[in-house]
Amino acid sequence: MQSDLNQDPRFGSASIPNSGANSRGWLSLDSNRRRGRGSGVPLCGCNGALDILSEQNRGPRASKPKNQITAEHSSAIDDSKNNKSLSKIHDESYNRPDFSTDYKNAKFFIIKSYSEDNVHKSIKYGVWASTPNGNKKLDAAYREAKENQDPCPVFLFFSVNASAQFCGVAEMVGPVDFDKSVDYWQQDKWSGQFPVKWHFIKDVPNSQFRHIILEDNDNKPVTNSRDTQEVRLEQGIEMLNIFKSFETDTSILDDFDFYEDRQKAMQERKARQQASLMSVGVVGETEHRNTISLSNDFMKQMSKSFAQVVCLDDGNKDGTAIERTSSASDGSKVARVKLEDAMTAAVSSGQAS
Repeated sequence: MQSDLNQDPRFGSASIPNSGANSRGWLSLDSNRRRGRGSGVPLCGCNGALDILSEQNRGPRASKPKNQITAEHSSAIDDSKNNKSLSKIHDESYNRPDFSTDYKNAKFFIIKSYSEDNVHKSIKYGVWASTPNGNKKLDAAYREAKENQDPCPVFLFFSVNASAQFCGVAEMVGPVDFDKSVDYWQQDKWSGQFPVKWHFIKDVPNSQFRHIILEDNDNKPVTNSRDTQEVRLEQGIEMLNIFKSFETDTSILDDFDFYEDRQKAMQERKARQQASLMSVGVVGETEHRNTISLSNDFMKQMSKSFAQVVCLDDGNKDGTAIERTSSASDGSKVARVKLEDAMTAAVSSGQAS
């Protein structure tokens, strides 16, 4: 989900092999479809095909009028009371007005992700994973924070690339488990994860943070940060206060059903791929075993048949020299015919087995 280039390699540009491809052999996805726009059908592009591989820097809420978002947000909160999965999300543990932002010791990091799909997974499962270097950096910071006598929380400011906003604040509540991996990220090549607790889930535009300059990042605005860029205490607390006080009606929670459907579609696709690979593997292994069995049986039958031919030829040697001379030509022909018959029988026996 993160990278050293202000991008998350876990969610690289989505592309689908297709015969009607562009010059690089990949099917291009237009910007409207990438952002969930141009279609009233979740997950679908204008041609009706499932668009489950494209990265989403913002869900369908980005293209809705503000009054519609406000109405749907209120309706979603009411509906969550009858939906266990949503009630876990739309509870009072997020965006609390009494959240404390006064810390003598705390650590702050910027988290960059290519896709909101994975922010959805983080909120849903309470975990996050960075690159190998990012995991090491965050794990070291967490362990160092725990060595302090005073409380020293580790806060993570989440932003999706090209979204022009931050989407939430989570706290790292455990060390990195480098040996544990999960299969629900957008791509499968990442290992390691750590638990997080989300405190703020809301869309806050970059314009609210652009005045915060990071000396440790060539005096660039915090909005130009790379993944796992550390933020100093004073500036981190200022960012917490902005998240706490900023009023907005939009968040990734508005698109939670949209990302749930995308996750389901992606899991079904992976299951079909795995079943196909397993089927090919089983067939190949069976054919390989049959080939070996045929070869072994053929050699055994050939050895047996050849021994029988040799015995027949030895039996002819009991005759007189004159008989051997006069019948040499005929005997060799008979032996050759018997050998050819034996080979034919061996092949037939091996194929039958």
